Amino acid sequence: MDEKYPTKLTKGSRYHLVIGTGGGSSLEMDGEFVGYMQYGSDIALTMRLESGSLRVVPSRSIIYLDILDSKEEKDERPKENGVYFG
Repeated sequence: MDEKYPTKLTKGSRYHLVIGTGGGSSLEMDGEFVGYMQYGSDIALTMRLESGSLRVVPSRSIIYLDILDSKEEKDERPKENGVYFG
C-alpha cells in the first residue's frame, strides 16, 4: 500500500463533477480546477471548461466528483529562513 492518493483538490487537476440541479436532476461536467471562490455564504469551486470559460460551482451542489488527472500538491507557503529577531 505505497500508493499515494490525492488528499485535496489541486490547481491544474482535471475532475468530472456531477452537480445536483434540484428536482432530482443532475448535470455532469469535466473541467480543470482553478481554485476556490467565496459564493455568498458558501464556498464554490472554479472550473475551467474545455471551451476556456470558467464555471463557478457551489460546493453544496456537488453530488460527487471523479479525479481524471491529478497534479502534484504544491506547498506555496514562503520558506522560513530560521532566523528570528526580537
